[in-house]
Amino acid sequence: MDGMGPRLDRGEALAAAGVGCFVWVPATGRLVLDAVGRTVLGLSPTEYKGRTADLRSRIPPADRALLSRLAADLLAGRTSTYSTYFHVRLHDGGSRWTHATGSVVRGGVDGPAQLVGVVRDATLDLSPSARRDGGAGRGLPGQEDRDGEEDRDGEEDHERLGALGEGVLALARAMSVEDVAAVLGDERSARRLGAGAMSLAVLEQGRLRFVRTVLTAEATHPPRKSRLADSWPLNDVVRSSRPLFFTSVRDFLDRYPRLEPNREGFWATAAAFLPLVNEGQPVGAMGVFYERKAVFTPADHAVMTAWSKAVARALHRVLLLDQSREIAAGLQNAMLPRRLPATPGGRITVRYRPAREGVRVGGDWYDALALPDGGVGLAIGDVQGHDTEAAGLMGQLRVAMTAYAAEGHRCDRVLAKASAFLADLDADRFATCQYLRITLATGEVHAANAGHPPPLLRRADGTVGTLHLAGGPPLGLPGEWGLARYPHTTAHLAPGATLLLYSDGLIEKPGEDIDHGLGRLAAAFADGPSDLEELADHILATLATGPHAEDDAALLMLRRDGGAARA
Repeated sequence: MDGMGPRLDRGEALAAAGVGCFVWVPATGRLVLDAVGRTVLGLSPTEYKGRTADLRSRIPPADRALLSRLAADLLAGRTSTYSTYFHVRLHDGGSRWTHATGSVVRGGVDGPAQLVGVVRDATLDLSPSARRDGGAGRGLPGQEDRDGEEDRDGEEDHERLGALGEGVLALARAMSVEDVAAVLGDERSARRLGAGAMSLAVLEQGRLRFVRTVLTAEATHPPRKSRLADSWPLNDVVRSSRPLFFTSVRDFLDRYPRLEPNREGFWATAAAFLPLVNEGQPVGAMGVFYERKAVFTPADHAVMTAWSKAVARALHRVLLLDQSREIAAGLQNAMLPRRLPATPGGRITVRYRPAREGVRVGGDWYDALALPDGGVGLAIGDVQGHDTEAAGLMGQLRVAMTAYAAEGHRCDRVLAKASAFLADLDADRFATCQYLRITLATGEVHAANAGHPPPLLRRADGTVGTLHLAGGPPLGLPGEWGLARYPHTTAHLAPGATLLLYSDGLIEKPGEDIDHGLGRLAAAFADGPSDLEELADHILATLATGPHAEDDAALLMLRRDGGAARA
């Protein structure tokens, strides 16, 4: 009460409890630590200069990456707080567990964002002695005193906690729910928890979708989606936001008798079912399964809590990405032509593969239109960037080019007008493009090129060559530069020949010369089947997949009827 007893000083109370305070400004690298915080982080007075770089020698690389990822999530607004464990290296060569809790404080209109929080020594949270000596009131019912095994178990728990950093980094790279499920399905992820396998379910529109299960093929699986009211273990933990632990198969089946048939052939004798909650919002649940596990220790709880938080963050992030991709896919589809024109004397096929990063939308496009003179106009292009603005500009540019082509302009004039149109949008972006007019009855080709990779030609005998087009600058350069001139090229398309237009997403790989990509494309084009649709699928499967296929890609093929290549 006021006026009676000692006054409570918050700073003194934190210091007495061994809790230090920090303020970190990521934009400048400035790190303000109080005296207790410097002690917790193992910084001597000569080491601490008030910069985050001072911690490089004190925090292992994997833990630094984890903290950087958490900070990035805070600054990007994906989360507002974090709580995490990490290692601190000591001057005697050892290390200890440290716990940090932080939140972001925005600096107003002009001021930089700051991360503020507290840090403390977490040795007693996670060490074997915490379970043995400090576990009164925290142990699980039926926990036995296993003095002979405690030290070995403690070392294993310590190793598992240290290995979590690798798993968190793998989750940070996930770009979809399936990627998160794949991380959980990796044997290394299970070993980090000392477990045998993990399952995953995602909360979608009030129902739980089972993404990864661990039951045998003979088991009676839960439905692919189930109502939250249904009595399944993962449903129960989502509804209650509280985990469930079982070390007895009998206890588990007494609670979930419907799962009795699934017991046949299933190896697990213990399980933990954990809710996945991000910033107070449930996003799903996961199951962790063990063989011959008699008890869940406090260290088990710490490891699983840390892991479930990391999975929840990753799941929340990729679910937001999926929503963005769905919107982007709708935008992209709306911008591309809905149908291809009839082409007497030939056939056309197209393919588009979205980007693998970000929202999976970009500025690549194709177009084909019937011209007033009976010919067909073909366009392929790529607006700079991989975002919704690039897709929006692509749509405007495609429609403008269609209008110019329908007016009957020559190919070079269509590109010149399109370049002026893009420049007038004042979007500060450029685009590469090709436009061709083809008369299928005669095979006459007229073309112009705005900085785009050259088309390829597959002759009726199966040989492949390049259709060389005189090049001009990209579209959208300022008119005052006086560069928007596009040479006009003529060529001939023989009966049975196939013309391939494509965007650079099919041939470019980071750090590789573009000629290598062109060589791969030419080989896939030459080796592919004769059927036009199968040929397009073959090219896309060969070149637009794999770990380096991150850019969006488009292709358009036209085959003139006649000759050996006719289906």
